[in-house]
Amino acid sequence: MTPTDLRALCDSLNDERGTGGQSKLARLLGWNYSTLWRKLNRKSRITQSDELAIRQAMAGFGSATTPCQPKT
Repeated sequence: MTPTDLRALCDSLNDERGTGGQSKLARLLGWNYSTLWRKLNRKSRITQSDELAIRQAMAGFGSATTPCQPKT
């Protein structure tokens, strides 16, 4: 997973104003928002375990194209 892929996931979680996706993903992962910011801005590597955690969080949340509807 690249920072571009991660940015696309964050963007898919944005609200109707186009904001909040990064914070929402950080909450889903149980990470501090600054950890996610560092990964988005290439200050910190996105490891394989990070990628697996992100994919698992997104799978539990619902598809990336329908962000505001958790799976039931």
